[in-house]
Amino acid sequence: MNIHDLSKYWERLEMTQDRRWVHPDDYGLLSTQNHSFNLDFPPPAFVGNINEAKVIILAANGGYDSVATPQEFGAEGAENKYLERLSLPDKADWSEVAPYYSHINYSKLLLNGQAAIVNACAYRSIKISQEPENKKMIKRLPSVSFSRSWLLESVLPLAKQRRRVIVAKRHGLWQLPKEIIKSGLLIIDPAPVSPHLSKVVWDEIEKYVD
Repeated sequence: MNIHDLSKYWERLEMTQDRRWVHPDDYGLLSTQNHSFNLDFPPPAFVGNINEAKVIILAANGGYDSVATPQEFGAEGAENKYLERLSLPDKADWSEVAPYYSHINYSKLLLNGQAAIVNACAYRSIKISQEPENKKMIKRLPSVSFSRSWLLESVLPLAKQRRRVIVAKRHGLWQLPKEIIKSGLLIIDPAPVSPHLSKVVWDEIEKYVD
């Protein structure tokens, strides 16, 4: 597996006949098992140029807000633009992102392509920590397994070569082996709930970004 495989994987995202945005590998589970993911909009498997970004930030899952999310996709062609970003992140224009990301303290790194956020689970929900059915579902979704394999097989080797830095912001849902967490290859943010990166994280990633 290589760094481009995650975007290639999400090229297959499609709208189902019942107008739900689901990766084909996940459709069987999401259409038959209990969950409360919102599938009305394309899911943020990642945000930013994951193929070239020096900083890879591990997050939990896509967020959903009943007001902000529909507004994000309110403009004509917004869904198609989103799909293009998922399939061709290194050619996409990331200078405009959802308002949530524009207010975090590392937004500049997202906008200029130096950082990317990758969700353990792409699908949107209101607050995953309070959604036991969704957390159980995440352990079974093929797309989640694929993202984990992508991280272990393509990003970690680059981190060992100091060509990438991995920030574990919300890494619980990634279900990473303990030896990886303790390996020193991940920068673990001591304030995972905060949307911003902690100072200790900034001190480390400054070595990798301009």
